[in-house]
Amino acid sequence: MNHTAISYRSAPFSTVTMGLPGDHEGKTATRTFFVQGDTHLALIDSGLFAGYSTLEAAFDELGLRKTDLDYLLVTHEHMDHVGNNGPLKRDTGCKIIGHKARADRVADNYLNAKSIVHAFPEGEVFDLNSEYLDWMAPFEGPLDEFIADGDLIDLGGGVRLETIECFGHSMAEIGFFEHSSRTLVIADPLLPWFNPVLYLYENPVAMRATFDKLDQFLTERAVETVLLAHEEPRSAASARELISDCRGRVDAIERSMLRRIRERAGITRAELRDDVCDEFEKVREWRALVSIDASLRSFAQQGIIHADGSGWIAD
Repeated sequence: MNHTAISYRSAPFSTVTMGLPGDHEGKTATRTFFVQGDTHLALIDSGLFAGYSTLEAAFDELGLRKTDLDYLLVTHEHMDHVGNNGPLKRDTGCKIIGHKARADRVADNYLNAKSIVHAFPEGEVFDLNSEYLDWMAPFEGPLDEFIADGDLIDLGGGVRLETIECFGHSMAEIGFFEHSSRTLVIADPLLPWFNPVLYLYENPVAMRATFDKLDQFLTERAVETVLLAHEEPRSAASARELISDCRGRVDAIERSMLRRIRERAGITRAELRDDVCDEFEKVREWRALVSIDASLRSFAQQGIIHADGSGWIAD
C-alpha cells in the first residue's frame, strides 16, 4: 500500500506534510504531527486549509476515524499552523489546546491576519487574503484550554507530551517534548535557510533566549530526534547546527540594519526592509517588516539608535 499522506513515521509520531503556495511554492512546506498513545490521540498543529484532504487521507492511512482525535495542540497562531482548526473541531469534536497569549487571534482569522500583515502602515499594501486568510478555513477553531511551560499531556502507554515555551518567532509559541521517544517537536523557532522570506521574529532578545533554551534542552533531556514544521527530522547534533545557523542569520540581519542606519541617517523602516531583504535575497514583504521593527525597538531600548521622525539615526 502506498502511503501518500504520511511522510514520516516513528512511534508514536506520524507526520503529514503540506506544500505551501505563493512565494513558498516548491521551496517550503508545513508539517503537522499525529501522536498516538494507548488511550488518546493528539495532532500537533492543523496545517493550511488547502491541505485538509491530506489530513483526511492520513486518518485513513493510520486506520483512524476522525472522531478518534482527542486533542489538537496548537504551537502558535500563524496561518499555516491553525488553518484547519475549524474543520477539525467540526469533524472530530477534539479539544483545541494552546498558549493563552494569542488565543484572541486563534479565535478570529481577520484579527489574526490584520495583527501581523497590517501591523505597520508599510504593510497595508499587502492583501490580507493572499498567503494569510486564504491559508485558513473560512471558520475558526478557538482554543478550548490553555497550557504553558512544563504542562504535561498524557496520551497513555507512557506517551507524554511536555509543553516547552519557545517565544521569539511568535510571543506565544510552544513546542512539545515526548518522553518515551525522547522526541522534541517544534514548529518555527528554527527556520530553514532556504525559506524565501526573511527570518521572522517578533523579539530578537526572546528569539536568542529560545536558541539558548533549545540548545540546553537538547543536552539536558538527551533528545534523540527533533521534528520541525518546515524541515525534515533532525538528530540532536544536526539540530544544534541549525540553532547555530539560525542565530547567525538573526545576527546578520541586525548587523546589516546597523550598518545601514550608520551609513544613511534617517533611513526608514521600509527602506531598511527593502535593503536587508535584497542583501539576503529574500522577498520584500510583511514578515520582514515584523523582524525589522522588532530589532529597531531592541536597538532603541539599548540606546544604540533613536527615532527621528519616520527614520532612524545611530547614537
